[in-house]
Amino acid sequence: MRSAFLRFSFFLLFFGAQLAVLAQSRLLDIRLDSLQKANDLSGWIYERLDYAKNNPQANLPFLLQTQAKLWRKAKDQTEHFAYLDLLNVQGYHQLLTGNILGSINSYESAFAYYLKNEVVGYEIVDYTLKPLSNNYTRLGDYERALYLQRRTLNFQLKNQYPPADIASMYGNMAICYQSMGNLAEAEKSVNEGLKLAAKDAKTRVVLRNVLAGIFFEGKEYQQAAQLIEANINAQRQNINAESAYWLASSFSTAGNVYTALNQPQKADAYLAKAIALLDRYYPNKWLRERANLFTQRGRLKLMQQQPLQAIQFFDKTLLTLKIKDGKNNLITQRIYGDNRVMEVFEQLAIAHQELKQADLAIKYIKLALLAGDKIRNEFADDQTKERLQADLKNTAEKGIEISYQLYQQTHEKSLLHEILIFAEQSKSRTLLDQIRRNQQLMGLNQKDSLFIKKRNLELAIAYQEKQELEGIASASQHIAGLKYDLALINKQLQQKYQQLQTANPAFEASLPTQRTLEYFVGEQAIYLLDMGNGRINSVLRLSDASKIKQTIQTYVSTYFQQGPSAMLNSPKAFYLASYQVYNTILQGVRLNKGETLTIIPDGILGYISFDGLLTNNRFSPNISAWPFLIKNNTITYAFSLQTLSANTQKNKQKGFAGFFITHQQNNNAPLKAVQAEADGIKKLIRGRFLFNEQANAKSFKNEFGRNQVLHIGTHAYLSGKNQEPTLDFGQEKLFLFELIAQQKAPSLVVLSACRTADGLLANGEGVISLSRGFNAIGTSATIAGLWNVNDVAASVITSNFYKNLLNGENNGRALHQAKLDWLQQAQNNDALYLPYYWDSLIYMGTDQQINLETPFGWTWIAGIGVLVLMMTIILLWLRKKMSIITQLLSSPPKEPQTP
Repeated sequence: MRSAFLRFSFFLLFFGAQLAVLAQSRLLDIRLDSLQKANDLSGWIYERLDYAKNNPQANLPFLLQTQAKLWRKAKDQTEHFAYLDLLNVQGYHQLLTGNILGSINSYESAFAYYLKNEVVGYEIVDYTLKPLSNNYTRLGDYERALYLQRRTLNFQLKNQYPPADIASMYGNMAICYQSMGNLAEAEKSVNEGLKLAAKDAKTRVVLRNVLAGIFFEGKEYQQAAQLIEANINAQRQNINAESAYWLASSFSTAGNVYTALNQPQKADAYLAKAIALLDRYYPNKWLRERANLFTQRGRLKLMQQQPLQAIQFFDKTLLTLKIKDGKNNLITQRIYGDNRVMEVFEQLAIAHQELKQADLAIKYIKLALLAGDKIRNEFADDQTKERLQADLKNTAEKGIEISYQLYQQTHEKSLLHEILIFAEQSKSRTLLDQIRRNQQLMGLNQKDSLFIKKRNLELAIAYQEKQELEGIASASQHIAGLKYDLALINKQLQQKYQQLQTANPAFEASLPTQRTLEYFVGEQAIYLLDMGNGRINSVLRLSDASKIKQTIQTYVSTYFQQGPSAMLNSPKAFYLASYQVYNTILQGVRLNKGETLTIIPDGILGYISFDGLLTNNRFSPNISAWPFLIKNNTITYAFSLQTLSANTQKNKQKGFAGFFITHQQNNNAPLKAVQAEADGIKKLIRGRFLFNEQANAKSFKNEFGRNQVLHIGTHAYLSGKNQEPTLDFGQEKLFLFELIAQQKAPSLVVLSACRTADGLLANGEGVISLSRGFNAIGTSATIAGLWNVNDVAASVITSNFYKNLLNGENNGRALHQAKLDWLQQAQNNDALYLPYYWDSLIYMGTDQQINLETPFGWTWIAGIGVLVLMMTIILLWLRKKMSIITQLLSSPPKEPQTP
């Protein structure tokens, strides 16, 4: 009886609550209708904001529906203020629920609206710019965050904001610099803030938290511990809803510090206190921060070799972020781009690996990379993507290691495919994005005003980057602003053209039929995938990656990047070093003589030409007889399997264009080798040849999409602090980044210039070279130099390359044979057989056959002309003779006269 009464009482309470909600909703509708009839837009917006504030369970969906229900646009300042408040509140509440991307979109809309409508007097700094830049920091897009922070700082200084507000902005900038690894600039920013916050205790606490984090990143753990303890003691006095967040932040930093000091119990106690503060003061807010604390506690349990307890905390992280439901079911479609999401999946993989559950470990590594890919899709700047890619590579290495160990136990072939997918996910992904982006743009309406704005911004960025490389200090500020504007334009284009939205990249390339060796160079080991005939034949693991990388770095630097002297002075030392590299990176691989290979290098291997490696350790002073690998195999290269398959279409245009600078800048003395190279090619190939002043950036861009082959015979080098690969056109320079916006590209670019396959090594991306830049804009293949090209050798080899093309050889085979021709012909100095002289040029990309036209032979033309003239004379003579004969035959005979 009592139980029935309780059920009935509960029913009445529930029913009464539902009636109250319905009544409240009905009253809201009445008020909103009344405000709309009165055309009171600002009152109507604030009514919805108040309702959302008082009904936290339903506030976000209700808020996000507001724009769709607006009956007109804002007209006056009051209405503009109300609309901006709506956008900013949307951004705030999306952040609290962990939806950073949605929050960014709302704040960006608010900032764009503020600029477009020139809303004077609105507090744009605190309500929009600060949270927007903080969101970019959380996402890892520090370039955009810093741009907004500098812009905000300038606004604050100009409008004489309170010192504490300006100090807070310095703290935000410090967090960005710290996250980018620039600890010196981070500490400098914090100290600027501390000077301004001398009289503001709250701001000093926040800045000291940041400073402790900087000490932590710099591995100054004791100093970090002292500072954070002092900060915690300063905050314990007055804990309330306003200050609790910052105290929780101090506890979180303390947890990191004591974890690094190997004091897990103390670290865990601080983390538990942080969670308790958030639970008490913000039960429905700061979900992302709470989730991160659970992840930190899970990591501590892993340190203590308690994987089961660690998994419990990681599950709490996913539940807090709503990626798992109340029944602990993972909801994959809810995974979003966030470095904290990446981290928890990676930690779950480690925990399951310790439990010997390799299948689950691989699953969670895949999910970590999925979250990383979703972050990539939100990044506008390629440098930001490259930095993320370095982190993704570390994650991919864990996946490869787990898959490899499991394969050793089970020999399941599917695990080899998993290893390939992990390797491809960490290889030239930014390049793949660039290729796909340019391919997508080609099929769209380029007359759309958004595309025109995009193009103008890209040109402006290219110009400012040139200025920056020339040492113009203000250029970097302009670049940041232009890139921010370009990011917004690209976002608008993605919304308008669905095909521009980057799909979550799966492995889309088919397995190669030709023998292909793909490398993955990790921190712990190097993996070599041997593929061919549409399958993965084997995966080899080379242990002690750091030692191998150092060996290769020494080899490349000593014998190639610093000129030929070391090779010339000590050929035997070079011979043995070359064989050591060959034996190390090809150990366990059996190559068939005459076989064509595609090499997909990684990391430091991107600086090696395999052609010149020596295949045995039996030194001979006769250099021309050395057993170079080129004598056994034809080798081409690729950035990845996916980039190789993405750039397979030939340029439908036909023809050849060559650009040659035959004299030094400010010096009319001819470069005889370049002139000889041009003359040699001109005898072989019909096309357009541009020399010196004709060969400039403008003519180059004009010819770029009109020809199937471009040949560039000029100097190239690395410029500026970022070591940008640069083509030298006499008075002008052409930089890599200027080529990104091109819509058409030749099938083959021959870069007969120094270091055009060289550049900075970006971990997880490869060598950022000029050759790569051509590939990004659609060029199927390049021939480029890994080190300073020997002019004479380059001239002869490129001429022979074109001869071989005319004989019907594929590009890769044509270059292979041209190098062999150099080795087989007599040289006036035996040293010219050393690889430094003949092995710089490598073929990168799709191997294909290109049909070139031979020039008109004027001797033959003159001969044919004489023959035609003679034939004409003979025909005229014969015609005249025939005419006489015909006349004679047609004349009647005369009658004889009668005597």
